[in-house]
Formats: sequence, C-alpha cells, structure tokens
Amino acid sequence: MLTIAREAAELIRRHRNDSIEIISHMDADGVCAAAIASTALDREGIKHHVKFVRMLYREVVEQLEPTDLTLFTDLGSSQLGNVREKFLGKDIIIADHHEPEKVEGWPELVHLNAPLYGFDGVQEISGAGMAYLIANELGQSNRDLSALAIVGAIGDIQNAWGKLRGYNRKIAQDGIDAGVLEQKTDLMLYGRHTRSILKALELFTDPPIPGVSNSAAGCISLLKDINIPFKDDRGLRRPVDLTDGEKQRLATELISRAYMYVPEELVQYVPGLIIGEVHTLLNEDDRSTLRDADSFATCINSTARQEQPIIGLEVAKGDRGAYHRTMLNLLQNHRRHIAKGMEFIEQNELKLAPRGYLQYFDATGAIKGTLVGIIAGLTIGHRACDPYKPVVGVVNEEGIAKISARCSKLLFLRGLDLAGAIREAARSVGGEGGGHAVACGAQVPEDKVPEFLKKFEELAINQLG
Repeated sequence: MLTIAREAAELIRRHRNDSIEIISHMDADGVCAAAIASTALDREGIKHHVKFVRMLYREVVEQLEPTDLTLFTDLGSSQLGNVREKFLGKDIIIADHHEPEKVEGWPELVHLNAPLYGFDGVQEISGAGMAYLIANELGQSNRDLSALAIVGAIGDIQNAWGKLRGYNRKIAQDGIDAGVLEQKTDLMLYGRHTRSILKALELFTDPPIPGVSNSAAGCISLLKDINIPFKDDRGLRRPVDLTDGEKQRLATELISRAYMYVPEELVQYVPGLIIGEVHTLLNEDDRSTLRDADSFATCINSTARQEQPIIGLEVAKGDRGAYHRTMLNLLQNHRRHIAKGMEFIEQNELKLAPRGYLQYFDATGAIKGTLVGIIAGLTIGHRACDPYKPVVGVVNEEGIAKISARCSKLLFLRGLDLAGAIREAARSVGGEGGGHAVACGAQVPEDKVPEFLKKFEELAINQLG
C-alpha cells in the first residue's frame, strides 16, 4: 500500500506545473482528507483547486471536468464505473477506504484503496488516513497532518470499539510523536472540553442510560448519588475537569445502569462505548470546540451539512481567524436546523417497514436533504425510537428520494452493515447507494421508496440472522 502511496506522490510531483484538482467527499472524513492533501500540496508549492461532492452518482460525474491530474479523496472506489466513463485517458489518483467496484483497462489510474491491500476500511483506516499516506510520501514534515487523519477516522466512527484499530493506530502514533496529538483512556462523553458534565450526560444516548439519557434531573441525581459535584467555584464542571477517581465511579455507574436496559446479546459491547480512548489536539485551546477530535469532526461536518465545506476545509488547514469564526456561526445555524428537525420527529410518529424492524420517517418539505442523515442519527436517541432498530429518513426532491440510514453503535458492533444493505437495496430498484456501516445514504426513484424499504429491511434482518 505504501508503494502505491509513493507512486501517487511521484505522479503529483510530475504534474506540479499542470492543472490539478482535488475532489473529495462532503463529510468530516472527506473534508479532512482534502485538507491533508491540499496542505501537503501547498507545502510543495503546487497550485491546485479543491471541490466537494456528496457522492459520485452518474449525474454528478457527468458535471465534472477532468484536469491534467485529478485526486479523489474519500470517494471513488465504490463508484469506479461512473468515474471511469468520464476520466478514462486522464491521470487520476483515488485515495479511498470504501469497498471498490471491479473495473478493467484503466492504465492511468493510481488506485490507493485500503481493502485492495488487506485493510478493513470500516475499522482500520479512513479516507483522511489514505490521504495522509500520500502526504507522508510527499514529505516527512507532513507528519503533523496525522492529527487531521484521526479526526477523519473518528468522524467515520472508527473508534466504535472504544479504541482505534489497524493502521489508524500507527497514524495516531505519528501524531503523538509529532507532539500534535494526545491519546488516553477516558469517559467517551461528547464535548469533554466544551460541555458541562450535566449536559454531556443528558445527551449521552448510545447506549441509552436509564434515568440519565435525556433527563437533566436524572443527571443531577446520578452525580449526587455517587458524590460528584457538577460545579465548583469556577462554575459548571466539564467532563475533562473530573478527577480520575470521579471518572472511574461515573463509568462504573453508567455501565451498571446500561446493563439493565441493553438486550443480552449486546451487553458485551457496552463498556467500550462508555470508557475508551479519546484524542486531544494539543495545539488547540483548552476550551475550543476543536480541542477534542470528536467535536472537531462535528464542527467540520456542520460546514458540509450547511453546504459550505470550503469553510471546514480552511479551518482544517489551520485558519483560526475569519473562516473559524464563520464555522462557529455555521455550527450555531446547524444546531438551529437540527432543533427544527427534531421538532418534526417530536410531532410525527415513526413508521415501521413491513416486518416491523426498520423505523422510518418521510420529512419531505420539512427537512433539507443535507440534514436528513443527522436527524436520523439523533432520532436513535429520541424517546419515541427503539434504539435497537435502524432508522431511515426520506426526503423527496424532484422525483428522486434522497435516503439516509443510521443505526446505533451497538447494532454495528453486533454485525449490522447498513452500507452493504443500502447499496444492494437501492440497486434493486434502479437507484444508487453506499456509505458506512452505521451511516449511509441512497437515492432512488420516488415511486420506488416502498419497494426499497421492504428490500432494505429484509437485507438488514438477514445480516443479523
């Protein structure tokens, strides 16, 4: 795999005076991947342009214009057929971690794909990680970009096991050695540096904690029961402010309570979702939303969901001025849209697919297609949702149904691969789909949605036996 990364770096150098375009996926991993590649080219003095797309569907590829060299990051492998039709005869590099399609007769393609070299693209390396391999071959000074690769991996839920796996561990070690990353065991609470311990506990829903998740009063009661003050003379305490002893007591109590609610076959996965490895970006301010890799990924993802990924790109590349301020504004706007989306869920009951396993909602006209996936993910933690069944959101636009599917980390750890199921289900009705095991999407003809849901549900049930 490193040989191919070196080949990609050499191809970039050969085109240093030509037109070069980076095309990347519009999510946290994709934006981080583009930022890594773009920063590495900047450091080489190589001019280039960056573009983002949601998926390389056929109609999207048709609108792309090949340059002397095109570098695809965090996409391309799973839709090689679509890309080949437009880019055959042009030099291109694909740095991706998704399962590849099989194509033949494409001598100009440098294909750096994790599964082709024995690495699990779901668990062991992300799209940002693949871009980092190329950056590292362009210069050892790019080792500091390893921190961004870890942000991308966590944005793709590659720490669902309570720690990073495979090649991600080597990349994290590069960041530790470069002095830009800290890796340690801690509570897996989102917002360690920015949220109060009360809010972090209230919003912790995967796995659900009875009497705590979605209950501010329950959080206060829990902390009082185990003698952990939620404020001191400086104000509300954050998860990062707790002592090691307090963290241990809290972890033990959360695990104990979660055991009471989680189905027996999923109990073994609970501890790794409550306590595990966390990653801190040491060059960021202590109270910054970019200090923790998890919240960094959310910030970058918010710019993509607000259809301004270039803002996220510049922040990921190091801007802490105008672009950073704009990102924070987008994050606030993003949260307002999410609140409106959750109001829709509150007011409309989830529906069930024919066999009662798949939960879904149709938010056409109420939620933007770019946000339906996030709303589907948050719905898993809603009181009206069964967290042990997948959730699907549908938005119809101009005769095409845009679909997003999400499942809890527990279902993923048990073996559910939504991406494989959604790809097959979409193809069965004349659509296209793909993504990740816990978060994926598809587009299908609007009149085929019932047929798609039936097929998708059957495939998900079959995966879990």
